[in-house]
Amino acid sequence: MNTWFWDALLPGWREAWPDVTLFGIGTILGRKILDAHGRVLVCGSGAGYGAIEGIDRSKVEISWLRGPRTAALIGADPGLAITDPACMATTMPQFRGLARGTGGTIFIPHRSTARLDLDWDRIGRHAGLRVVLPSGEAGEVIADIARAGLVVTESMHGAIFADAFRVPWVPIRISNEFNDFKWHDWAGSVEVQMQIQQALVLPRKLWFLLRDARARLRSARPARPAPDSANDRPDPVPAPPDLGEAGRRRVKGLARALAPVLERAIARDLKRASRAALHLSRDGVVADRIDRIRDRLAVLQRRIDADQGRG
Repeated sequence: MNTWFWDALLPGWREAWPDVTLFGIGTILGRKILDAHGRVLVCGSGAGYGAIEGIDRSKVEISWLRGPRTAALIGADPGLAITDPACMATTMPQFRGLARGTGGTIFIPHRSTARLDLDWDRIGRHAGLRVVLPSGEAGEVIADIARAGLVVTESMHGAIFADAFRVPWVPIRISNEFNDFKWHDWAGSVEVQMQIQQALVLPRKLWFLLRDARARLRSARPARPAPDSANDRPDPVPAPPDLGEAGRRRVKGLARALAPVLERAIARDLKRASRAALHLSRDGVVADRIDRIRDRLAVLQRRIDADQGRG
C-alpha cells in the first residue's frame, strides 16, 4: 500500500530524492531497520517492535510521527506526534462517494490470525458478520471498511481506516502478536480511550497448539534445491528432521481436530465483541489531524518541486 499511497500524496518524491527511503504507514521505526537504510524520511510511522534508541538525526528526518508514545520513546518533540497517515485515504478520489453503512458488520483479523488454517467464511456466518482478510487488495479492503456499519478489528489499521471514515469500531485481541503499545500510540493521537475486547481467553492453548502444529508441518517440508550457479549458492543449511509420513499425518490431524474448536470460540467472541462498547473519535479530531498532515505534506512538496526545478 505504501507504494501507491505516497505517490498520490507526494508526487515526484522518488525522482527528487532517489537516495531517500520514506517510512510511512506501519510500525517500522526501529534501530535495526533504520541502520539498514541510508537517508530516511519519516511521515507518520510508529515504533513498537525492537530497540529504537540512538537514532542518527543526521540520517533520519522526521516530518511527523504516528502518536505520542512513539514521540516519547524516541525523545522527539511531542508536537511531531500527529497521527497515522492512513487517515489520508479519506482525501483520495477513489474512496469518495462510497455508500456508507451499507456493508453491515465486518471483522478484520490480525495478519497472524488470518494465517491460521481456519474456515473464515464459516466463522463469519456463525458470528453474523463478514470477515475481510488483511491479505486482500488494499484498495478493496479500505472500501469494505468505508462501507461498513461496524468494524470489529484485530488489525490496527482496520480501526484507523474505520475511524477516519467515521465508522464505529471495536478492537479485539486474538493473536499473541497483538501489540498494545502501537494501538495505544495511535489511539492517543486521536484522543480515544480504548476498551480492548479479549478473545480465546479459555482455549488460548489450543491457538498455540494449532500455530505450532502448522509450524512443525512447514519445517518438515523438503528444502529447496540449491541454485546451479556456485556464485549464487547460499551457505548450506541443515535440513529439518523428517517427521515421517506418520508424523505428518498426526500434525495434520491435530490441526483438523483443533480448527473447529477454535472456529466456534472465535465466532462466539466476535459475536460478543460486536455488541460491546463502540469506539469513534470525537467529531472534528481526525479532520484536524488531516489538516495538520496536509501542512506537513505541503512543506515537503515545496521542497520536492524546488529540487525538480519546479519551484
